[in-house]
Amino acid sequence: MVAAEKAKKKKKKKDDIEWHPAFVVAIQGILIDYSDALDYKIEHPMPTKSLRIDVLVVKKRRNTVIKKQIAEIFRRENIIEYKSPATSLDISEFHKALARTHVYVALYKNVEITDMTLSFVVTSHPRDLFLHLHDALGYAVEEKHPGIHIVSGAVVPIQIVEIRKLSDEENLWLRNLSRNPPKGSLSRWVAYLEEKYGERIDLSVYTTAILTANQDKLTEEDINMLSPNTRKNLEAAGWGDQWRNEGKLEGKLEAARAMFAEGDSIEKIARVTGFPIKRLKKELTPIRNS
Repeated sequence: MVAAEKAKKKKKKKDDIEWHPAFVVAIQGILIDYSDALDYKIEHPMPTKSLRIDVLVVKKRRNTVIKKQIAEIFRRENIIEYKSPATSLDISEFHKALARTHVYVALYKNVEITDMTLSFVVTSHPRDLFLHLHDALGYAVEEKHPGIHIVSGAVVPIQIVEIRKLSDEENLWLRNLSRNPPKGSLSRWVAYLEEKYGERIDLSVYTTAILTANQDKLTEEDINMLSPNTRKNLEAAGWGDQWRNEGKLEGKLEAARAMFAEGDSIEKIARVTGFPIKRLKKELTPIRNS
């Protein structure tokens, strides 16, 4: 029962991850060299909540050229719709977003349809949508860069960005926004971001999201590598009890190792520490064989 409650609590924490705010930080991070030339409007309001835009990226100067793969299609007003790892992009969502693009143009007199682009950023491959684009709408889809699919045939330029297929070179902000990031230490990535960008971007929601989503993969060394500020943010997100419990666990293991080294039997150590015998055999047998 206790194990079930712990699993339920852990799942709830992972389900509560604030993916959308973290995604906004990732986009700002990728485009940070152009921060003076761009405006970001988050959850841009529309006449009804169902029409709200996830992120609107507006060029302050129309002729600004952004030399980043995910922004090659950008014009003046750029709508970005994000699907978290728990959701997918289906045919209905595609048409709703395309409709929001046209409504946006209708609402703002100084915006032309030729000013617009529409981007979708997804974790899972939208297979049914790709078939729909080709078979039902007659649109062409070309993978211009790994994971960046350009859709041609609509009134506005459209791209579908598949996070898992992106190249690492300039897209690690998005690649690591996942429950299964590419190989490498997330803690080192977080430390790098804090050192290089910490004074320019509020990284807290981003780092909390990616570390919480991958907490099962973090070692004690990884956790010790985190800055005090990041640890504080994680404690606020509910990590405090987990760290305290892990600290107690490690303390008991040290005591068990000391008893074993002095010749105490595994059965006695189990009675004293409360550890299951099976776990003790796994932890202590390598000591005797070394």
